[in-house]
Amino acid sequence: MRRALLVLVLAVAPASAAAQSSQFGVRGLGLPGRSLGARTFSTGGAFGMFDSESGLNPAALGRISQLTAGFGGLQDFRHVENPAGTKSLREIRFPHASVAGPVRGIPAVVGISFSNYTSRDFTLATADTVILRGILVPVSDTFASRGGLSDLRLAAAYRAGDAWVFGGSFHIITGSTRLRFRRVFADTTYQSATQRSEVSYAGIGVSLGVVRNFGSAFSVAATVRSDGHANVDRDSARVATVDLPYTFGLGLRWRAWPKLDLASQVVVKTWSAANSDLLAQGGNGADNTVEVSLGGEYTPDLRRPARRPLRFGARYGSLPFLLVPGEQPHEFGVSIGSGIRFAQDRAGIDLGLEHVWRSAGAYSERALLVNLGMTVRP
Repeated sequence: MRRALLVLVLAVAPASAAAQSSQFGVRGLGLPGRSLGARTFSTGGAFGMFDSESGLNPAALGRISQLTAGFGGLQDFRHVENPAGTKSLREIRFPHASVAGPVRGIPAVVGISFSNYTSRDFTLATADTVILRGILVPVSDTFASRGGLSDLRLAAAYRAGDAWVFGGSFHIITGSTRLRFRRVFADTTYQSATQRSEVSYAGIGVSLGVVRNFGSAFSVAATVRSDGHANVDRDSARVATVDLPYTFGLGLRWRAWPKLDLASQVVVKTWSAANSDLLAQGGNGADNTVEVSLGGEYTPDLRRPARRPLRFGARYGSLPFLLVPGEQPHEFGVSIGSGIRFAQDRAGIDLGLEHVWRSAGAYSERALLVNLGMTVRP
């Protein structure tokens, strides 16, 4: 495994090949996920603090009046550039799913959701020369990872009149990555070598949230979350622990006029808590992140507000895990989308498109993300 870890540490050297998934998910725990429903995805995440079908703020569940189930799929078309060259890649993920409904007799809602916490799907290849029996022998190394971390959330919200909604949730963070290292020698008299390993993660977290409504035109929401730490086991043996971040979020929602809703949110995560743990394991460390989103939803027909609204948004954020020491990755995205409801508003489909630019030093990529979400209210 030391040999495989060495390849991973060297994965961002100029000799490395492009990763199958985002190259910004190679280091640390991977590329952080966004627990957003398709509707909020279309607004750059701006309505996340108020969206009952997203997983950011447990208090947002208070808006649900009947049993609701949602599921989304994300298709990623990406063009990657780094010192090794350029490559076009694609990937499909299922970032978020949820089920929630009201509790009879009291103004409360309970729900469960499953979302992507981080993704570590990649394959890296390097070419080198080693000395065997005093002779230089070219070798080709391949290091592959499949898997990541997931977030299972159990949440509840309580409505205290028309003005206040309070919520809380319990999170189970789990997952694994399957690692495979393979070395092939140019001299066929040497047999190729393969090593496999499985790294699993386990942790728990809690979050609290609140929504304050100032009439029907303006609302404020806030959330705080603590994820503690994740235990890291390799092939069932404990090898490390990694501190996970605190999350702080603040959102504003304003009905500018009857057909137009605007929103904004800021989410800060203290990923630097994992910095010393990752450095101790040979990584490049981690920094705190901040994401700022702005977006809106325009409703052409107020009599049928759920039929083909226009959603739009933009966001800017930083990424936690460093490809190059001292160079924190960042990303910028613009999004648009719409949706339709049918079967007497008991079912719906939402489509969101986002174009994202990510960069850090000599490493960059641009991606088109297509998010298709389905909602059912039986």
